Amino acid sequence: MENQSTMFFSSECNTWFALFLTESVATETVNLLSIILFIKSNNLRTRAMYLVINLTVADIFVGGISSIFLFEILGPHCQIVNVGSNTAPEGNTTLFVFRWFPLTSLTSIAVISLDRMHATFRPFRHRNIKKWVYWVTIGAIWVFAAVMSTVITLVYLRFGMQVPLPLYLWLSYCCLCLLVICVSYTSIAVRYWCAARPQHHGATSGPRKLTVTLLIMTIVSLLLWLPYLIFRFFILTGRHSFSFQQMMRVRFFLLLLFYANSFVNPIIYTIRIPEFRKALIALFSCQKRQNTVIPSRFR
Repeated sequence: MENQSTMFFSSECNTWFALFLTESVATETVNLLSIILFIKSNNLRTRAMYLVINLTVADIFVGGISSIFLFEILGPHCQIVNVGSNTAPEGNTTLFVFRWFPLTSLTSIAVISLDRMHATFRPFRHRNIKKWVYWVTIGAIWVFAAVMSTVITLVYLRFGMQVPLPLYLWLSYCCLCLLVICVSYTSIAVRYWCAARPQHHGATSGPRKLTVTLLIMTIVSLLLWLPYLIFRFFILTGRHSFSFQQMMRVRFFLLLLFYANSFVNPIIYTIRIPEFRKALIALFSCQKRQNTVIPSRFR
């Protein structure tokens, strides 16, 4: 393998910086806009959407990680940050943050899948869930992801890169979440396909449509997450013949896909959730009216 201090050409660095910066700004923008819509629209602040709102908040922070990535990971390879060839570019705080917010996002998706499975198999009990249960669940998501990130970071600081245990822990947790997601939605699909046609369509069409929407969101997330997880597994096992520069190029590209997961979720909401789409149209219509200033002599 080539020396890890090998740098990229300036033109290639500019391309990577432009891509990650654009993705970061776009992710921050669409998710902040989603939060505004959730705040302004009472129809979107339902119990069924609490976990989705939490996911949107996590995705805002994931979008911010793209900006940190520019300087902490990409910077040393583009001679923007001076780091020795044998020193890891990530700081201790960055190591924690890089894991905490993505793990929070992935954990949120896994909990959403469990919530949808509960709504499918126990619809009456699900309707009677108190709001405080969702708030406690949301808090537990952030705390548990923080604990996992702390453990992984401490193990890394203790053993460094000589022992691949931190990566094993991270991959294992991600695979566990993906397993929960797959089992949940597979169970939901079997339930819908095998169950008798409901007599009262109006009572189930809303929850079913939301479940399908979240299923689409989850499938897209899996398609964007899995390539990076598979890549890290092959790097961990040494089953590759990449040079250092090739390995970093593949890593950067797959990280673009990895972080894009936080960008596409609000787009899926807009396409699939009519209330979200109406709130978005109403928001921009309101902004357009406010920008049309009436001269004082005509008031």
